[in-house]
Amino acid sequence: MGTRLALRIQERFDELTRSEQKLARFLLDRPDEILAASATELAGYSGVSKATAARLFRNLGYRDFNDVRLQAREERNRTGPVQQIPMPQVEPTAATTVSLHLQVESANLTRTFEELRSDQLNRAAERVATAGRVWVAGLGIENGLAKYLHILLSRIRPGVHLISENAATWPEELASTGPNDTLIVLAVRPWQPQISTMLTFARTTRLRSIAITDPTNAGKAQRKGALVLNCHVSTPWDEMTQTSILSMAQLLAAAAAGRLGDKAHIRRNLIADLAEEFEDGDDA
Repeated sequence: MGTRLALRIQERFDELTRSEQKLARFLLDRPDEILAASATELAGYSGVSKATAARLFRNLGYRDFNDVRLQAREERNRTGPVQQIPMPQVEPTAATTVSLHLQVESANLTRTFEELRSDQLNRAAERVATAGRVWVAGLGIENGLAKYLHILLSRIRPGVHLISENAATWPEELASTGPNDTLIVLAVRPWQPQISTMLTFARTTRLRSIAITDPTNAGKAQRKGALVLNCHVSTPWDEMTQTSILSMAQLLAAAAAGRLGDKAHIRRNLIADLAEEFEDGDDA
């Protein structure tokens, strides 16, 4: 949701109370609801009180919910209606079906890439293509996603390094980075404090950074100097989805390959030839 409401939420998310964050997260994950639902309904959807909703909008700088809705309608009228697949409103205990799963994933992918500006993608691709070395990091589930991105980028350029999941070794690994390098951090909620420390180090040492994150952490990453690639990861259940993050990783690698041109093509062919040799084995 590239709206003024979303930007205000992202800038002030950490300052909100826990109940206000709950509603704010709902508004980031389901931006279309602001046009159709009342303040009371929004509060009910997110499991908070109407008083919490009123307090949130005041804390974000609005007089009341009518100001929020008026702004949202003005933005929609100015940009034109966007055909979005709605996020289903179901009970957290509801059983997953194929159609429900498809609707959830489609809604997240649609929102992620409709909001992604081409200049943001181009800047991120340029940072990957022109870096002396590229460093990729993630904790927990995001470490698996970081490994995937590391493979994608290693196929198009040399000097791509995967930072260990063990944060205790980060000082030794980060000591090897340089100001012409690029750091890519994959981090979605809950945001780990070690990620903030890493991004602070990157900003201090002029290490160019990219954060692939979710809307609730976008403002935090931006304040640390990172170029943000925002991914929607919401589901009606307790677990988040990683589909949009995987797709963003693929898009970033493809965009960087386009910047590298023949260099990426030659490297891919070399890797393919080597893979074929290893499959055949050494017959000598």
